[in-house]
Amino acid sequence: MLKNILVNIIFLLTLADVRASEFKSKYNFKFNLPDGYQLFNNISLFEVYDHSNKDPLIKNQLNYAKKKLQNQDIELLYNFSESPINNITILVFKNNYKVTKKNVLKQCKKILKIEKKIGKRKVNLKECRIHNEPIFANWSMYRENDSSYVEGAVTQQIIFLYKKKEYIFTSGCWHKCNKTKDDLFNLVKSISF
Repeated sequence: MLKNILVNIIFLLTLADVRASEFKSKYNFKFNLPDGYQLFNNISLFEVYDHSNKDPLIKNQLNYAKKKLQNQDIELLYNFSESPINNITILVFKNNYKVTKKNVLKQCKKILKIEKKIGKRKVNLKECRIHNEPIFANWSMYRENDSSYVEGAVTQQIIFLYKKKEYIFTSGCWHKCNKTKDDLFNLVKSISF
């Protein structure tokens, strides 16, 4: 009897742990938040975290996040335990266009041209290809380049189209970029509607 109770408690704790990592985006999809990340999608969540943190580098990044949240309809994910500056952003737009293996490079260059114009830094693509996640998407692409905005940073991006909406997941990283890339891929893979 005691053994059965113990097994049930362990099972329930495991379920609770799994559910704790699933979040609902303000864009109406669910996803698994990678370990260690904090989700900021409105000013109140930001303010709670801001008041509890004393690290000056994290405070700077939080001020940057606050400005982005005030000026843009965006979700920000930070893993301050890994890096005070690496982040993943989520944007969604109404859109309807097609990217294929034939035109993916053209699309990557188009995005990079816009970035260069805004960021004022000339950089080259490191990678550009069709991506296979999420599997329900009309199409998905992955692109990577040195940041057009900040020297020493890398931009990694998965863009996909689903039900006439363009979903853009962008990681900006300065170090541990392979880890951030894995987090980005796993986040996108976990999306469900």
